[in-house]
Amino acid sequence: MASNAVPIGIKKEDALSGLVGSSADTDNSVLNRAPDFLVVILDLNPKAWQRSHGVSKEYSRADAAFQNLKQTLSTTLVFLNAHVAMQHGNGVAVYGAVDGTAELLYTTAPFVHKSKQTDDQSTISACLPFKNMDDALFIQARKLIRGACEELAGGSTRKSNGLVRALSLALCHINQVTALARTTDAQSEYKLNATDDIKKGRQLTSVGFHHRVLIMSVTPDASAQYVPMMNCIFSAQKQGIQIDVCKLLGEDTVFLRQACHLTDGHYYSMPTLDGLLEVLAMVFLPSKSIRPVLMFPAMDDVDFRAACFCHRRNVDIGYRFEDEQAVAEMLRSG
Repeated sequence: MASNAVPIGIKKEDALSGLVGSSADTDNSVLNRAPDFLVVILDLNPKAWQRSHGVSKEYSRADAAFQNLKQTLSTTLVFLNAHVAMQHGNGVAVYGAVDGTAELLYTTAPFVHKSKQTDDQSTISACLPFKNMDDALFIQARKLIRGACEELAGGSTRKSNGLVRALSLALCHINQVTALARTTDAQSEYKLNATDDIKKGRQLTSVGFHHRVLIMSVTPDASAQYVPMMNCIFSAQKQGIQIDVCKLLGEDTVFLRQACHLTDGHYYSMPTLDGLLEVLAMVFLPSKSIRPVLMFPAMDDVDFRAACFCHRRNVDIGYRFEDEQAVAEMLRSG
């Protein structure tokens, strides 16, 4: 017996409208759907991963942090492979963030030198692009983590948050991809000499990328980074770039929740790593074009408190200086 039930996670009105749509509309929507360029920011801060465990012994805590970090990297690779395989033309870039710095681990953008990808090109396989991405991500992440651990062992005391730097680099990377796509399309359009039908067909298939940023964070909020973080958030909002956040192993972050809310992204907090792949696939894998017809977990409890410039902490009540454009904590007399 046939069932009229609507699939879970899809709005009923959208499912019904899809049943009565014509095949011509479906073909046009496929042509109009631009590929996704996803930038993933991995929080590789060794101190944050160790603090996320309540083990008393230092060696046990370090070993548990290493195992969880390795599991997270493996799961992220599966998610990235699924994203690349979802649609022809999908692009991806991965940034790693540690204390005070961030580096590009892998990207499919053509303007990056090939030596940045991987050093091993000997394997001949139909899945070579996936293997190259896996190898490059593991190699570059290991170098970044090793360098961060050596700095910690040497007594380095960096206080800046690498996530802010990684987000800034991600937005710059997206801007480069967008500029390159516009230049390529303009040159191709100038050289194209065909009928109007061919031009229309090409116009439908070269509409550029839908850009998204996914932050996989372990590090807690740093009030000292409030201004640069909000600058990045407002820049992404102005460019129409969605910021998604998967908060791992720790308390929720106020600033990243604001980033998701202001850019129409999704925020999901995971107290453990159990089911990480399922969360990545169900919440963060759907493209920007299909998200309006899906139902996601609501994000109602957004904390819009600002950070005090003097005391470096979030405040409930404050006032703004006209000249300095700063938020200061209100001092109350007894």
